[in-house]
Amino acid sequence: MVMKNLMGNDPIAIRLGSLSKVFGRRKRQVRAVHDVNLEVKAGQVYGFLGPNGAGKSTTIRMIMDLVRPSQGSVHLFGENVYTHHQVLQKVGALVEGALFYPFLTGRQNLAVLARTGDVYDEKRIERLLAQVKLTEQADRPVKGYSTGMKQRLGLAAALLNDPDLVILDEPTNGLDPAGIQEMRGFIRKLVDEHNKTVFLSSHMLGEVEQVCDRVAIIHHGQILQEGAVADLLAARNQLRIEAAPLDRAEALLSGEWTVTADGRWLELTANREEAPRIVQRLAANNVAVYQVRTQRQSLEAFFLEVTQAAEVTGG
Repeated sequence: MVMKNLMGNDPIAIRLGSLSKVFGRRKRQVRAVHDVNLEVKAGQVYGFLGPNGAGKSTTIRMIMDLVRPSQGSVHLFGENVYTHHQVLQKVGALVEGALFYPFLTGRQNLAVLARTGDVYDEKRIERLLAQVKLTEQADRPVKGYSTGMKQRLGLAAALLNDPDLVILDEPTNGLDPAGIQEMRGFIRKLVDEHNKTVFLSSHMLGEVEQVCDRVAIIHHGQILQEGAVADLLAARNQLRIEAAPLDRAEALLSGEWTVTADGRWLELTANREEAPRIVQRLAANNVAVYQVRTQRQSLEAFFLEVTQAAEVTGG
């Protein structure tokens, strides 16, 4: 689905070109982001993943022109953010938690933000309060809101200007399991029913796996992996092989794959195309293979594998 685009006909919502950011000077320099190249097509939920300190927040700040890069460029819908600031009018964001006037009610806070941004629409405010399920709490002072309620209000605030691009930084913080599920459904509806693009930063990889179309993994300021979630996970499977004798099977495979023995079973991570070769090797060496089961690797397991490999290689 191609998103409506009032800024032009570019189907790329976000394009980052050789984006880098260095803080400090000389010996105190810290490289937060290094040579990031990324394209996010319109009309999808895009996950931006990485450990704490990986460069996610700095990248998001550069996308929103809150921090200027040391080098590189940011284009939104084909417009350079740093020379055509009007494109930011088509962006809504919930970044690093939601901050509101504590003594005003939720409804009053949204009204103040809408009037400040010259997008006041009373009916839209009421619809957004209903969508994030805050109608009953809308007339309570925000100082009495839980963290989860503030996150919901922050999402409503991000949507006040009916943006084409929604940037969400840890939107499920403070939500209980039911709230997380509701937020996941709401994010999908933004894309599937309201023709928006969502750029989502999160550490809750199980939730990301269920809601995102594509993901990028950033580590030490560099992109390690990028692609469609289904493609990334389909390439690596968890194989469970029931074989005997188990010790011989483990010895035959452990030189090429990481193998663990569990009772009558071997467990290893391998490319899908490698499964026939694994079975053939075992059979050719007089190992009886009784069952082979495959399970798609989770996004969390893939993420840990990629980032740990980067630590070993110094990437």
